[in-house]
Amino acid sequence: MKEVESMEQKSHKSRGGRPPKKVKRNAQLMVRLSETERFLIESKAREAGLRPSTWLRQAARKARVVARLSAEEAGFVRMLAGLANNLNQLLRFTNMQGLLYETRKAAQLLSDIDHLLKRLTNDDR
Repeated sequence: MKEVESMEQKSHKSRGGRPPKKVKRNAQLMVRLSETERFLIESKAREAGLRPSTWLRQAARKARVVARLSAEEAGFVRMLAGLANNLNQLLRFTNMQGLLYETRKAAQLLSDIDHLLKRLTNDDR
C-alpha cells in the first residue's frame, strides 16, 4: 500500500522547471530594415524600457493603418496630373504671347492643382 501511495504522490508532484507560457510565440516574421529604421526602432524600444521585439508587437497592435488610394482614386490623381501638365503648357503659351492676366490665373490654378496632388500622394495622411 505504501508503494501505491508513494507512486501517487510522485505523479501529483510538480516536475519542476519553468511553468509553461500562456501564449506560445512560434511564428516568425522576417523584416528587412535600413540602418536608420533599425536604429529608430531600437531607440524607441530603449526609451520604453522594452526589447525591440516586444516594442514592435505592441506598436503593431496600436498602429493605425491608412489605406492606399483605390483604383478609382488613383485614376483621378492621374487625370489631375494630366490636367496640370496641360495647364502648364497653356501657361507657357500665354506667357510667350504676353497675356498677363491669363498667365496669372493659370499660374494660380497650377499651384492649386500641385497642392492637391501633394496632399493626395502624401504618405503621412
